[in-house]
Amino acid sequence: MADRTSKSLLRIGVVGAGAMGSLFGGCLFEGGGADVTLIDVNPAHIDAIREHGLRIVDDRGDRRIHIPTVTPEAVKGTFDLVLVFTKTLHTRSALTGIAGAIGPETYLFSLQNGLENKETLLEFAAPDRVLIGVTTYPADIKGPGHVESHGEGVARFAAAASGEPPIASALIGAFEPSGLRLVYDPDVEAAIWEKVAFNAALNSVCAITRSTVGQVGADEGTRSLVFSIVGEVCRTAIASGIDVDTGHVEGMVEHALSHHTHHKPSMLQDLLAGRMTEIETINGAVARKAVAAGIETPVTSVVLKLVRHVQSPPQV
Repeated sequence: MADRTSKSLLRIGVVGAGAMGSLFGGCLFEGGGADVTLIDVNPAHIDAIREHGLRIVDDRGDRRIHIPTVTPEAVKGTFDLVLVFTKTLHTRSALTGIAGAIGPETYLFSLQNGLENKETLLEFAAPDRVLIGVTTYPADIKGPGHVESHGEGVARFAAAASGEPPIASALIGAFEPSGLRLVYDPDVEAAIWEKVAFNAALNSVCAITRSTVGQVGADEGTRSLVFSIVGEVCRTAIASGIDVDTGHVEGMVEHALSHHTHHKPSMLQDLLAGRMTEIETINGAVARKAVAAGIETPVTSVVLKLVRHVQSPPQV
């Protein structure tokens, strides 16, 4: 394991220590390839990690990782890279809360769901210091200080500016001992859109119907809604100059409907818990980009309106 005091190690702050943030931050810290700090605002989660360590259960086993975990106001110094894993609706407030830790040389790296993450990060850093990406790793919070992840995955990234970013080699090197695979992909925008198409379809339909993935797949009506949304999102991407593979997305959805039958997508979990969802940066962003591209998205737009209503019903 590398010496964490080495000046050659990247100093990484992980903002948003939910399921994905905890998984990535914990594995990066455990691997020793980076000096990592988790940053979150959930007192129960923070206290559990501080007292007992971050429990990660994955295909490699069950262990506790004693990773530094702080609230935003306790962050000291600047980071080489800030890895952003907050819900997209909290990105601005989260980065504002650690503004003192974002120096002129700090990279901001989003692996969040949805579209328009790049635009938000550009409010806090120059284009040559903004990285965008997408990941297929699964992760679930099982309780305070406890995250589980099973199955294979990959994380892909590129820079908001053109060309491979200077930090790419060091960042990939930091991931190598973590057990998580990170690759540089200049066409990452296509992968981001394909994940958005998947989420816009399954997350939103499961949310408004209060159904598991399997229940949605077993009903011909809701099943057809899902595939209609996939088509609308992919047509919007193509009209926007993004070369997505519609058949690939349809295959991912079909696999989920058949094999992840008991899964409750995060948007459904948020609604059931009375939390705001990421609908605006998934279906909402698609609808906005569709208007700009001259593409009609009737099903996506109706589902968007329904989720908005359910999460914030008017008082009468």
